[in-house]
Amino acid sequence: MTKTKLILLAGAVLTMAMTACGGGNKGPIQLKNNQFGDYKYCLNDEGNGIVITGYTGAGGKVYIPAKIEEVSVVEIGENAFRGNSRERQNPRPGDSITSVVIPNGVRKIGRGAFSDCRNLISVTLPDTVVEIREVAFRGCTTLISANIPAGLKIMGLNAFFSDRELSNLSIPDSMTVIKWQGWNHFSGCRKLPPSVQQRLKALGYPAGF
Repeated sequence: MTKTKLILLAGAVLTMAMTACGGGNKGPIQLKNNQFGDYKYCLNDEGNGIVITGYTGAGGKVYIPAKIEEVSVVEIGENAFRGNSRERQNPRPGDSITSVVIPNGVRKIGRGAFSDCRNLISVTLPDTVVEIREVAFRGCTTLISANIPAGLKIMGLNAFFSDRELSNLSIPDSMTVIKWQGWNHFSGCRKLPPSVQQRLKALGYPAGF
């Protein structure tokens, strides 16, 4: 094989790798890069939206972009912002995040996306989110304020497990039911007001606090 063909082949492989996270792109979008500012990213498997796959910033107040390369951000990927509270000698960028605002258009919060972010105090989720995967916010021990998106349909196992400071959880009046996958989504959240606990039970929450 000639040197020119090798270069062309390498370029094709790179393009495929940057097109979709799982290599399953079904759309025409081709990404130019895999990092934008503090965020690593790729296309979702459908090839029509951006998945945030990692964070390399300094923490503090984080505002996730609504678009990257003119493509809408639709998902926060698995462990994308995860902290490392059990091994403090090896901190991760997520350990320094104090608040996060997720933009309108995001539909899924991936497994462990913000777990163990031990300095995270508040999170704002858009109403476009339909699924919060398992352990998404588990172990955020300083988290005080969060919200249940109006469009949420599914919440995964232990999503807010052991968030012991969580005391301000807003839930839309329009919500009637949530599909709870697993158990103990809010176990250890003892500071939730009785009215919020009752509201979660009315939405089908199956465990204790």
